[in-house]
Amino acid sequence: MDNEEILKMIWKLKKKGKIIDDIHSFTGNIVDSVIKKSMAKISTDNLSVIFIGFKNFENKMKEEDFIYEEDPNCKFIGNEIDYDCK
Repeated sequence: MDNEEILKMIWKLKKKGKIIDDIHSFTGNIVDSVIKKSMAKISTDNLSVIFIGFKNFENKMKEEDFIYEEDPNCKFIGNEIDYDCK
């Protein structure tokens, strides 16, 4: 799995109309989902996941109307991805 695929999967776990009150449990589900998806793709060699959710992530998860939409302004910069929204 590449970084972009993982990020899309994480954002899509939040459904519109649902408020995530227990961010600790939700981030645990994120980690489990990344591991399971990696295993399904036969990527089981040295599998580990560390997820760091910042305050703005927690705030978005508490918004009932938030839904992930791909931002066409995100672009690759060398081996990195620019996720800065303008």
